[in-house]
Amino acid sequence: MKKITDLKIYKFLFDESFDIKHKLQNSILAFGLIGCIISCIISFSCGFNIIGNIIDVVTIIFVGITLYISVVLKKKKVASYLTSIIINLVMFPAMFFFNGGIRSGMTIWYTLGLVFPWLIIEGVGCYIMFGLNLTMVTSLIIIQFNHPELIAVPSERDIMIDVIQSIISVAIILGITLKYQGLVYEKQNQKLKEQDEELNAAIQAADKANIAKSNFLVNMSHEIRTPINAVLGMDEMILRECNEESIIGYAVNIQNAGQSLLSIINDVLDFSKIESGKMDILPVEYDLAQLLNDCYNMISLRAEKKNLKLIVENDENMPHLLKGDEVRIRQVIINFMTNAVKYTAKGQISLRCGCERLDGSRIMLKAAVEDTGMGISEENQKHLFSSFQRLEETQNRHIEGTGLGLNITKQLVDMMGGTIHVESELGKGSVFSFEVPQEVVSDEPIGSFESNRGKLVKSNKKYREKFKAPNAHILVVDDVKLNIDVMKGLLKKTQIQCDTAYSGRECLGLVRKKPYNLIFMDHLMPDMDGIETLSQIRKMADCPNRNTPVIALTANAMVGAKEKYSALGFADYLAKPIKSEELEDMLLQHLPGRLVNITSTEETDGGDGSQNGEKNSPLNTELGVFYCCGDEAFYKKVLEMFVENNKIRQLIDTYETKNWSAYGDILCTLKGAAMTIGAESFSTMLYGMEKSLKHGNTAFVEQYHNECITHYRKLIQTIREQLAK
Repeated sequence: MKKITDLKIYKFLFDESFDIKHKLQNSILAFGLIGCIISCIISFSCGFNIIGNIIDVVTIIFVGITLYISVVLKKKKVASYLTSIIINLVMFPAMFFFNGGIRSGMTIWYTLGLVFPWLIIEGVGCYIMFGLNLTMVTSLIIIQFNHPELIAVPSERDIMIDVIQSIISVAIILGITLKYQGLVYEKQNQKLKEQDEELNAAIQAADKANIAKSNFLVNMSHEIRTPINAVLGMDEMILRECNEESIIGYAVNIQNAGQSLLSIINDVLDFSKIESGKMDILPVEYDLAQLLNDCYNMISLRAEKKNLKLIVENDENMPHLLKGDEVRIRQVIINFMTNAVKYTAKGQISLRCGCERLDGSRIMLKAAVEDTGMGISEENQKHLFSSFQRLEETQNRHIEGTGLGLNITKQLVDMMGGTIHVESELGKGSVFSFEVPQEVVSDEPIGSFESNRGKLVKSNKKYREKFKAPNAHILVVDDVKLNIDVMKGLLKKTQIQCDTAYSGRECLGLVRKKPYNLIFMDHLMPDMDGIETLSQIRKMADCPNRNTPVIALTANAMVGAKEKYSALGFADYLAKPIKSEELEDMLLQHLPGRLVNITSTEETDGGDGSQNGEKNSPLNTELGVFYCCGDEAFYKKVLEMFVENNKIRQLIDTYETKNWSAYGDILCTLKGAAMTIGAESFSTMLYGMEKSLKHGNTAFVEQYHNECITHYRKLIQTIREQLAK
């Protein structure tokens, strides 16, 4: 026996192309037609009023036409309005007058007519048709009440038969309608359950894909950063130790190429951080002139290789010392400039920087990068900031990149409370610009880019270690010999005593024999990784290094790495490729203060004193004049202010009361002021003390406090002598 759904009439009325209301309308019209036919047959067989019978026939014809329009022609809206207008407002009133009015079955049919708009018609039309139908029904009842002579009066038998067949017909129509709606609800409910199951399966698949993505990023980061660590580390050794100009040039090119490769990895990792909401904006004080110069240096070689002219201009009166996320601002500008070089075949790249004053202590920093490249169509501009999407990929397949740069750039600017803008015309180049609010630290004017660049190049110095610690003992554990060689090379000038192990098991043998002040442990090693090795060290009963701080060495610079390694028992982590500055900062933070000797300018300059030729002078006047925009008169005023606002008494008072918070604030303020006047060695000492204090190492501060005061007094005396000349 066939199911109802397999019958042709069912498929005819409830075609899958119809929506639910369309199917409902078809069912009402179909069974309404059947009901009308049954009613007409009963009327004729019982000898009802001939005019009433004719009206019944005409109604059947109109219902049939409406059903044809709805089912065959598939015009739902036309059919629904025809039903409400012709049937409800024309044919039903006629039947009302000739079939006995309210005493007949017409009141039952009108109930169906009033329900019809609510079931079928959508929008405002539903309310209009219901209102018209209700008005018609009310009017007919009032007419019958006031003018009963206008209503035909059938016999009691005819009225009884009419009412019975009307009840049966309308009940069947409404019953089938409600039954159909119930079936539709059950079907939809089942479909929702299936969709819910599919959604849950999709969520699980997405979670697995996300885990796979994270694992991919971890592995990619590790596999690429490990060799880059070796390349850049060894290259750093060449830059430190070689004095031959041509070789240094080659080494600089290696650094630039390595950093370009590293930037691609960082783009992917930054995207992961932003996605997870773990990207932080970290405001620091920075020199805008230095930032612009860095951006120029990172792009100049690429521009030169393509014979592109590179122009950098800035408003000479804007403040030079600002506070904001220097790293992110540099990243945004370099992303803009890198793209400009990529997509420009000839012409020039221009970086222009200016500002708008917001209030007394804030400016809106504005930067724009303009190129004479291929430009971007209006259609493609809509997709500029989409992740992993590059424009005209077939045409630009030779251009390197992940397609993440602009997406990350926009999100970084948004996170800094700024806005980003694009102006471009196909074939006529592009202008990418952004503006972000920044705090003003110093209103000293920045001066021109060219003059600043010349001074920065002139004052550029080779690497200088921040401290020496000849009595410190550390252990470096890594299964790659090249990585260990890089670490030893980076630590050479600090004079730290460094032991090495090439596996977790070799490390366990060494830590049993002698104590270390610090252990650097590679995370991913064969046989026994860094996590398991650390766990074994912590379990050793008589191990002299059971509580020694262990720093994780990792190429997996992923989101939440610090929290992850901290939870595993590591004191901190250092990302590969290892940068000498970050390595030394880490050592300053974790080595006991008694072992660390902050390096002074005189020591690292070979005992020649400052560059002004004064032996052992704590003041580098040439550097100070540079920081004062080359204005010697202004530099003199700054020196006078430094002497007038000396904080020796405050340092002594806060030290004696152990008010470390206030003491640290003085160090922070004094550090920047000292560097501004060219007191490099004093500024470096203050930096080390401040860094130690931030990490609770008050012993280091106590060790160097008296030396700090002595150095400060000597500096004040030197400045007074300088001013007296």
